[in-house]
Amino acid sequence: MEPSEWTSGTSKAIVAALRDRVRTVAGRRGDRIVEHAGPNWTSWRSKNRDRVFAEIRPLRGRIQVFILPDPKDLRNGGDLAQPAPRTQGWGWFRSRLEVSSMGRVDSAARLIVQSYEHVVRRENGGRGSVKARRTQAL
Repeated sequence: MEPSEWTSGTSKAIVAALRDRVRTVAGRRGDRIVEHAGPNWTSWRSKNRDRVFAEIRPLRGRIQVFILPDPKDLRNGGDLAQPAPRTQGWGWFRSRLEVSSMGRVDSAARLIVQSYEHVVRRENGGRGSVKARRTQAL
């Protein structure tokens, strides 16, 4: 997509497509995605885990998405993920994606789902399952 074709409608369409794909996955897990919009960004939080797993910033000509896993931990066929820069103050987000067309939505959605699943997997503080902990205690 050429930069001259980018409109606020393009941003909204990309974010809506990403939102639909992530909500579908969360719905299968009996979870709900809570969206909080700030003046320049939107956060997506797992209702069940009460943890933000993605932040979205619409910019001119692209959408920036910050997610939790490191790029090396992602199954990243589209090579979209890059390390998140510390200088932007995004703190604990480790990867940044830039989506500049509807053609990249599927790849980006797969990475955002991995961030969501990263939050869901860490429900026990990153520890193993309860059964594994009981076994270790014996």
